[in-house]
Amino acid sequence: MPDGCHGGQHEGMRRLPSLDVLRGFALCGILFANAPAILRLDPVRDGVLDPVPPVLELAVYGRFFPLFSLLFGIGFALMWRSARGRAAAPRVVLLRRILALAALGALHQLLQPGEALLPYAIAGLTVLLPSTFLPQRWAIPVTGAAGALLTVAGVAQGGGLVLVPGLFLLGFAAGLADLPRRWEAVAGPALPTAALVLVSASAAGILWQWGHPEAGAAVGLFMAATYACLVSMLTRTKGFAVITPVLAALGRTALTNYVAATLIVVGLRFAARPLGIVPDAPRAWSHTVALCLLILAVQGVVSRWWLSRFDQGPLEWLLRKASWAGAAPAVRVGSAAAA
Repeated sequence: MPDGCHGGQHEGMRRLPSLDVLRGFALCGILFANAPAILRLDPVRDGVLDPVPPVLELAVYGRFFPLFSLLFGIGFALMWRSARGRAAAPRVVLLRRILALAALGALHQLLQPGEALLPYAIAGLTVLLPSTFLPQRWAIPVTGAAGALLTVAGVAQGGGLVLVPGLFLLGFAAGLADLPRRWEAVAGPALPTAALVLVSASAAGILWQWGHPEAGAAVGLFMAATYACLVSMLTRTKGFAVITPVLAALGRTALTNYVAATLIVVGLRFAARPLGIVPDAPRAWSHTVALCLLILAVQGVVSRWWLSRFDQGPLEWLLRKASWAGAAPAVRVGSAAAA
């Protein structure tokens, strides 16, 4: 579930590396959630539950999706702020972005019926775009309050796609208030304490979910916040310095990598039996996890190589080109247009 609306960071605003890293991290988790569904793996074989699905249920499913949704809302707000200063009709730019994302999502649905691009585009059209008509003084409190209420309602409904509108609005309010930039500047000392609190809450939530599966949506939100806090804290340490640029590169090319991963996994489905990842094969789930790790490793290398030459991924560039009516050259790193 890539953030198809983070173009605002490219288009006239300084990038926030922390958002790129979080987006890249979320992309990794989404692949582990999607690959088993694409490969149609069965969690039970010969009447025995494979040990991998319960781990994914507690650590992956519903944990990265909220983070991506929040980041999408933030990205939409950043693009709105950028478009207002650059375009005579900024809402037309946003509408083009949404329609282009919807078109890509419709095609992606053919390969992965459970994909997120089309639902994200629909929610963007019905929730985020109308929010840009709010008076400036009311935009942050109204979208923030509405987002909180809709998120609570989404949790009560069991989570999933019903969480999207609320998380979009929460992210939109945060982006309008410039909270990500402010948080990046002052969060350092508070991160260890926040991480401890969130880890404790998430651990308690996982224990609760084990006996009460209906709590998964609420626990997922706590886990998403925990992951975001831990990643933000670790990326500030020297020991994490090697992986941080890789996650940032994955985040900057999230849309391209999201679609590319689907193409790879769908392609491998036809060669699945020799690889031991057919639904009824022994260790199919563990082999799928290994496959996801391999895909992400390759994508990390390719993304860094690509971004050393161009400012955006291929699909990110196409989306930007569609948004700005074709006025989006293939920007090379170091060129004046990349600034």
